[in-house]
Amino acid sequence: MRIIILFAASAFSFASVTASAQTFGPPIQGLCLLSRNGAIAASRAGQSMQAQLKQMQGALSGDLARQRSSIDQQRRTLEARQNSTAPIEYQRQVSALNQQAQSIEQQQNLRFISAQTRGQQQIDQALNTALGRMVTKANCSVVLERDNSYGWNNAMDITPAVTREMDALLQSVALQ
Repeated sequence: MRIIILFAASAFSFASVTASAQTFGPPIQGLCLLSRNGAIAASRAGQSMQAQLKQMQGALSGDLARQRSSIDQQRRTLEARQNSTAPIEYQRQVSALNQQAQSIEQQQNLRFISAQTRGQQQIDQALNTALGRMVTKANCSVVLERDNSYGWNNAMDITPAVTREMDALLQSVALQ
């Protein structure tokens, strides 16, 4: 089911990458490191979104299963009447049921993707605001993605501070 795949991909993108940081020499003034995925995954809003997406995915899967069951019942009824139905009419009805099933799945996927996008936009806005504040506080001249580093001095890692700022700005997301 595509919704499950999308949810799994979404959950993977928020998985906190716990890199083992070794302290590599003294901190470099003005150089800051941020784990975007780590900040989002550790934030209350990121956790809120993941919980809501999981709940939504379950509800959509259940709804989709019920609707598929109804279509399958219609298909079985149609198959039982196949001998008494003209072949062209039978094929037309089978095609209509197949289109209906495909349309339902596409609608469910669009609802999930739309909700995920709304939540991600809220989180991105909070992250950008929090990062802006921390760049000013930490006097960062440049911010690099921490997860692409082999090691760093923890004094340059602003991820925990950005996460705290995000939590102050946004506790949860509204997907609906």
